[in-house]
Amino acid sequence: MTNAASMNLLELQGVTVSFDGFLALNDLNLQLAPGELRAVIGPNGAGKTTFLDVITGKVKPTRGDVVFRGRSIVGRSEHHISRLGIGRKFQTPRVYQNLSPRRNLELAVRGPHGPAALLFGSLTAAQRDRVQHLLGVVGLEQQAHQPAGGLSHGQKQWLEIAMLVAQDPELLLGG
Repeated sequence: MTNAASMNLLELQGVTVSFDGFLALNDLNLQLAPGELRAVIGPNGAGKTTFLDVITGKVKPTRGDVVFRGRSIVGRSEHHISRLGIGRKFQTPRVYQNLSPRRNLELAVRGPHGPAALLFGSLTAAQRDRVQHLLGVVGLEQQAHQPAGGLSHGQKQWLEIAMLVAQDPELLLGG
């Protein structure tokens, strides 16, 4: 027997966030099923970023719960939540400026490993193919070997999206 909660990829239950008495979120409830697409819109100060910060563990709710794949993630660290399969695209691109787009994607496609594996490990053929495919999808094949810091703002945005897709998250958030 299954219930509605087990069918949801993500569920926010009565989430409230108070910053010194200012309610950034007030009793927010949301259910997101696998494969579902949602857009959150509103004016500056409406709580959109706080909403994303709560899901990704940057902000702990004053009240309520965040459930991902049936388990509460409130109180978990940002990197732990990321490793569970929640990726986030930020307004300002977060790429390694001194590394090439190819190297940025190589690091992303490898996933979480220790420093030695990241620096000295080699990619599988499938991982190399994925990097090449993603470079093509985001139109960065010609810039694959130049430092990412020299890319335009829009190209950096696409590179960050490709880096997130390379990690194959179950839930991708943008804001």
